[in-house]
Formats: sequence, C-alpha cells, structure tokens
Amino acid sequence: MPASPGPSPLSSPRKLQRRPTAKETLNTKLITHLQTIEVSEKAPAVGAPKPQFESRRRVLASDMRTTPFPASPFVQTLAWNVFLTPEQAYSLVMGFRPKETEDKWFIYSQGPDHSGKLKVHFHRSWTGMKIAELFVLIDLKGEGAGKIVGIKWDGSDQTNGLEQEEVKYMVSTACAFVLGVKLDNGVL
Repeated sequence: MPASPGPSPLSSPRKLQRRPTAKETLNTKLITHLQTIEVSEKAPAVGAPKPQFESRRRVLASDMRTTPFPASPFVQTLAWNVFLTPEQAYSLVMGFRPKETEDKWFIYSQGPDHSGKLKVHFHRSWTGMKIAELFVLIDLKGEGAGKIVGIKWDGSDQTNGLEQEEVKYMVSTACAFVLGVKLDNGVL
C-alpha cells in the first residue's frame, strides 16, 4: 500500500461525540453590607484648631524616636469605659504623626490582634516621652466599633504627677485636636 501524504479529506462530516459534563450552576447567594452613618453638623468650638488629617497611611512606632514608660511605681493603670464609633476606632488605629513642633503629640497603635485588642500609645512629639497608653477592644466581626476599656499613664515627677482625671482630660483633648475624635465620656 502506498503511504498517504497526509490526512485525507473526509467525504462526509462526522458528528463529534458529546462528553457528559457537570452542569454549570450559578451562585445565587449574594452577601452585601450596607452601613448608614449620620454625621452631626454642629459648629466647631470657637478657637478650636482644625483636626490635622494627613494622608491615611498608618503611623508606625518606628516613625519617631520614643521612650517607653519608666520602670517606676508611679506608672498607673485604671479602667475606663468609653464607646467608640467605627470612624473613631479607625482614627485611633491610624494614629497621628506631627508635622510641626506645635502639634505636640505622636500617636501610634499596636494591633488589633485576632481577638480585637488594640493599644494606642501617646508620646510627646518634642521629647518622645510616653505619657499614656489606651487599651481598646475593637469589634472585628461587626462594623468595627470599639470601646476604650483602660488607660495607663506615667504619674511620676517627669509628668508633674498626673492624676487620673488630668490624664483622661489630656488624652481626650489630644484625640479631639489631632485625630478629630471626641470621646463621649464627660471629660470634655
């Protein structure tokens, strides 16, 4: 038999065999999340500086040289119960990096961890000295709201012996002026 030079054209078209395939199913479940936020349009306090918002890059501990709390019996911890909206919790997580010497504060956070625990550190921008630390719980499964559950501060001579109401006021005013977060706790 002579060898054929290539495939021979078929005289009649052949029907291809249809293989059984799994039926294509459409995913009919659709998960959506809708959140409504109401913002009050109250006028800012007279003479109150505008919150200083910069790019929303998270502030890191390494962004500035800081010192930890001193090993002192004057470092105190106190329970504090303050609710945070998701926006306020986000601002605390993002922190604040000073641009000018008048800014006075360097604020950064660590966390939240898998259980929602967050630490927010408050340092003086001029000296890097740690003044206070907030303990915050963030609702990771919900909308991201949070709650301040405690505060730790240096009550030594380095901070002129801050008392608990003074440190709450200082942290509240720092949050209001540099983060735009007004803590609803009766301190301000």
